Amino acid sequence: MRSWVTAVAAAVLLAGCGSAPDPGPAAAAQAPGLSARNPARPPCSAQAAQFTITLTDNFPWPVVTVPLGAQVVVTVPRWHWGRATAVADVGGGLREQCTVLLPGGGRRTIFAVVKPGRIHLGATVEPASDLMMPAWGGEVVVPAG
Repeated sequence: MRSWVTAVAAAVLLAGCGSAPDPGPAAAAQAPGLSARNPARPPCSAQAAQFTITLTDNFPWPVVTVPLGAQVVVTVPRWHWGRATAVADVGGGLREQCTVLLPGGGRRTIFAVVKPGRIHLGATVEPASDLMMPAWGGEVVVPAG
């Protein structure tokens, strides 16, 4: 089981989740609604975007179609232990605007859509467990033109 967890963690890091340190739940509790990666950014409000997707651990994953240049709110549900990791954007078609930890360990991230294509989103939970490793997924489809 540990090798699977290690492989998932490596995939998340390669996808860009490890690119900036996350200050953790203490910082989010001190400044609710502010970006966990950059507290100087404006509040990370779900009302800031017209398109939303909630990642799930069930297949088929949810899919949302959005135009180029739009913003999309990605929600990672809470899990009964730990907290959701940063949302990985596999394909590089999104640019993170802000991210916050939600009560109970979930996460909300707002992305700007910068490139057309089919973009896979993923997140896990930290700390990892030897017994089980939840993984959430979803897809953003951005038509060309």
